[in-house]
Amino acid sequence: MSAILRCTRTLLRLTALLLFVVALSVPAFADDGQAKKPLKDTPQRVPARATAVSVEHEGADTAGTRLTLQLKELFNTASLFNLTDADTPKINLLVSTQPEFSSRPEIGSAYAIVWVYAESKGNLQYYLGRQVGVVSDATAAEVAQQIAERTDGIAVKYGYLFGK
Repeated sequence: MSAILRCTRTLLRLTALLLFVVALSVPAFADDGQAKKPLKDTPQRVPARATAVSVEHEGADTAGTRLTLQLKELFNTASLFNLTDADTPKINLLVSTQPEFSSRPEIGSAYAIVWVYAESKGNLQYYLGRQVGVVSDATAAEVAQQIAERTDGIAVKYGYLFGK
């Protein structure tokens, strides 16, 4: 009885191996018989993707204010964003800053950013993301660039909210 089981197992293994080899060779034969047609060289216009954004700042520290101004400048000049205060569907960046050290406010600022989606001014805003960190006058441009990149990622992730 055990000899029959061993033979059956061996036969099943050989059958599985044969099926595996046949499955690997079938696509190879199909590709050889068909000539691939080259794609047409007809460039097409890619639809523009400009996300409406708004930046609201809370704080009076210099590094935080510089960060907010850098963000607004990036959003105003980048083709991926449309900086607006209009009552349209948009991503609001709520930026809150304060001096890192109250005795030496010129050293740097702690910041917190919350991304929310607003359909209109009268509607509830929906949370999309958050970030906290420290910024100084020297690093404001770099941090603003990172925040803009994250904003673009959030805009892509939640693009369905804009109905595009």
